[in-house]
Amino acid sequence: MKKIAVYCVNYNSYDELRSFFNSVEIAASEAKDVAIVTLFIADNTEANVQSISSLKSMYMEVKIYEFHENLGYFGAVQRMMKDSEPTGYDFAIISNVDLSVGNNLFLTLANKHYEKGTGWIAPTIFSKIEHRDRNPKICKRYSLRKLKLLLTMYRFPVLHVLYTRTMYKRKILQKHDAGKIYAGHGSFIILCKYFIEKCGVPSYPIFLFGEELYLAEKCRENKLAVLYDPSIIVYDSEHVSTGKMKGLKYYKYNKAALQYIIKQFYPSSNS
Repeated sequence: MKKIAVYCVNYNSYDELRSFFNSVEIAASEAKDVAIVTLFIADNTEANVQSISSLKSMYMEVKIYEFHENLGYFGAVQRMMKDSEPTGYDFAIISNVDLSVGNNLFLTLANKHYEKGTGWIAPTIFSKIEHRDRNPKICKRYSLRKLKLLLTMYRFPVLHVLYTRTMYKRKILQKHDAGKIYAGHGSFIILCKYFIEKCGVPSYPIFLFGEELYLAEKCRENKLAVLYDPSIIVYDSEHVSTGKMKGLKYYKYNKAALQYIIKQFYPSSNS
């Protein structure tokens, strides 16, 4: 039996959380003969809090952390992981709640045999709005020049608006085969046990954004592979939590993320 942990983070998205919960429960029931699933839920909601204690399942263990303070995405994940010994799982999944998992997700994952040294699996994340797979997020490692260009874009929001209206739209037409990539999309991350064993619990200190780059660099440092596997399917309902964020905060957090990544993983930039 494979052991699978799912760490999800809610921020004022209770309807989406319940929908996500139901999809995970169905997938756990489909895989009950081959996988033991544990769902960890962090509630970062600070105001207008709703009770989620009624979220119980026959097919998986459910653990709820009612933080009721906004710890950020990986901030909440880190707290849950430190309380749950993720090294005991074959896969540790990190997820937003504005998506749903395919009915056969855990069944497919439990029957896979990834080679030793695989740190991160990037599944199909099908966007219901863009009608495309959001993976692979990044095929090749960004150069320092590319990161500095992105940083400039977030410093001057008008450049970001132009990007989303032009170059970003080209991604809809891109198709990719399964195989090794640099980074998957951060909304649904499947970490293999080799990642936790080599890298430990992710300790990314940034409030939001840049998680993909951080995990990719940790895999790179520890010689772990990142694999795009389109046979594992998730359906994305699009940016529910981040969509509520005011524009200035969006650019502020993205700038902080890129500045951290450059400082930590591109040492030539610090000379």
